[in-house]
Amino acid sequence: MSSPHLRTAGRRALVGLGAAALGAGAFAAPAAAQTPEVEETFVEDYSPITVGDDLKLAVAQIIFAEAFPLGHELTATITFDAPEGTFTLDNDDDADCAVLSDTVVECQADAAESVAFDYLYAPVLEAEPRDYDYTVEFKVDGTTVTTVDDVIEVRAHASDPFLYRGAEIESEAGGTSDTAPEYFQTDALAGDTVALAYGVAAPGYVLSGTAEVTAPYENCIDEYKGGPGITCVVTDFEDVPGGTFAPDAPIFFTVAENTPGPLTLCGCDYDVRALDAASLEEEFGDVDTENGEQLGLAVISESEDPADFAPNGYVDLTTTPNPFDLSVAATNAKGAKGDQKTLTVPVKNLGPADAINVFDGPGSYGLIGDLPKGLELVKIDSDGDEVFCFEPDDPMIEHSFPQVDPAKTDFVCIFSGLGEGESFDFKFTVKITDATANAKGTLEVAAIDNDGYPGIADADTKNNKADITVNGSGNGSGSTTPKLPKTGVSLGMIIGAAALVLVAGVVMFALTSRRRKAGAEG
Repeated sequence: MSSPHLRTAGRRALVGLGAAALGAGAFAAPAAAQTPEVEETFVEDYSPITVGDDLKLAVAQIIFAEAFPLGHELTATITFDAPEGTFTLDNDDDADCAVLSDTVVECQADAAESVAFDYLYAPVLEAEPRDYDYTVEFKVDGTTVTTVDDVIEVRAHASDPFLYRGAEIESEAGGTSDTAPEYFQTDALAGDTVALAYGVAAPGYVLSGTAEVTAPYENCIDEYKGGPGITCVVTDFEDVPGGTFAPDAPIFFTVAENTPGPLTLCGCDYDVRALDAASLEEEFGDVDTENGEQLGLAVISESEDPADFAPNGYVDLTTTPNPFDLSVAATNAKGAKGDQKTLTVPVKNLGPADAINVFDGPGSYGLIGDLPKGLELVKIDSDGDEVFCFEPDDPMIEHSFPQVDPAKTDFVCIFSGLGEGESFDFKFTVKITDATANAKGTLEVAAIDNDGYPGIADADTKNNKADITVNGSGNGSGSTTPKLPKTGVSLGMIIGAAALVLVAGVVMFALTSRRRKAGAEG
């Protein structure tokens, strides 16, 4: 089973692009009272999936042509055309979806311009390997607005007789560490086996490029199942049931410069596959398995308990502490009552690490604005450019920024990341309603926190927050009560895509954890 980062590569990105497009129109005209037209749906199960595999993330998203008025309910009912007991179904811990039976999942949420539901599924070990049809029916207030049909490809369980111990690596930014992940052979190899393919994945998907895997041997290539990583083809191998094996030369992980930490870059997959002559020629016909330095697979023990190994192999790659330092500067609106002023605040990363994007979608960091009494928000000039903005009272904000108090916050804008030493200008326009107001507001930059992930500490939290004042005053306290302008469409229009983004980050790592626990239990 592939890494959660790798298996979703190239698909979830479509949702991120949709979110960006939606963000650019955040202040469009008000929506009509009737149900808006369905513009697009995104239904994905990320199959193929193997019988007996751990739970896999599936997505059902709908995008409407206009924003929704408040007070409408959206449901998505996922129905599998399969015998009862074929699939294990579950929600993804965000409580949007509920399992109604062995074949039905129902998801509910307030209707919005873009809403995405995530749920989990897996075929049981006894499931028949074949294609299974399923239907996603979207309803608004009980009325069907569209139906999507799709197919899950269920494959037979791999017959290769291998189990895996797993490995852990801790590395500093710019550093190289070596590993030799072990595996256990349960039974004799098939009689037509002519080679073994030993592969290790590199971080992929959102965290692609944060680390590189290398194996500098003639029989190794720089690829793992079509993604980043390495695969080594070994034709001189031993067939030892009950034996524990390891590479006889190291595999190297090199972490990119300026990568922040501590951060788990991946539970990178590794596995061994037995190849017959046809598979060897088709997949690795150009690999030199005879000349130069060759990586081999050596027996290191014949007395270990197979219960100490798991069905799937992972290399946990974590970086050592290496913080970034995000900062914002104070800003002052100068003018008379009634004046509109565009304020420009430089947002900087003082390093030493990059503030990298760790979630798929609009971003991983936010700017939280609380205007003082005497200022009223007119617009956010940077919205849809450097940042994508949200209403502070949307329920999704509490998942990403627990410190936000909607009653005291005027806007929350998200950006993807910022390299060490880089900066951008955040611009927003305000109207002065009291030129003599003796109040102070704040602008804060912060990283998204989803139940402690990613958990990278900022090097200097003192410069994460700066004052917003009127005509140089600000000795008092108090903030304005009006929030984002109500003259346009609610910024909730991009929250649906953001919900998918935030949930995805949590689920990807939660799934990794679940799989390891399942493997450890046998």
